[in-house]
Amino acid sequence: MSFRLYKEGQGRWARGALASIVFLVGLFASISLSQWFDGNGWGTDVLFTIPFLNIAIQTQSLLPPLILVPFLLGGYWYYNQSRVSDFLIDTEHELQHKVTWPTRQETVKNSIVVVITCIVIMGWIVLADQAFKALQTVVYH
Repeated sequence: MSFRLYKEGQGRWARGALASIVFLVGLFASISLSQWFDGNGWGTDVLFTIPFLNIAIQTQSLLPPLILVPFLLGGYWYYNQSRVSDFLIDTEHELQHKVTWPTRQETVKNSIVVVITCIVIMGWIVLADQAFKALQTVVYH
C-alpha cells in the first residue's frame, strides 16, 4: 500500500466526500457497537493492564477501534483507487464545467411550480379520501 496520493489535487471534493462517508459509517458502527456493549453489560472483563499506568483494557474498549481502523483504511484505499478516483475526478469536472446550472430566477420559478403542483395533488388526495370515506359509510352502514 503506497502512501502517495493518486492524481493529487484532482477531484478533491468528490474523493474527500467519499472518504468522509466511509469514515462516518465506520464511526457510526464503532459508536453503535460501544453502546451495544454498554447496554448489554458484555465485554467488561479485563483483557490486560497497561504496566506503569495501571489502566485496565476491556473488550468493550478494544473492539470499537478495531472496527474503525478498517473503515479508515478503506476510505484511504477508495481515495487512491484509480478506477474510483478517475470516475470521481471526471464527475467533479463535469459538474464544474459541463453542467448548466439554473439562475436564481429560474430556480424560484421552478420551485413555485413544484409547490403549486404538490398542493393540487394533496388537495386531490384529500378529496378522494373524503369521497371514499363517504362511500364507505353508505355501503357498510
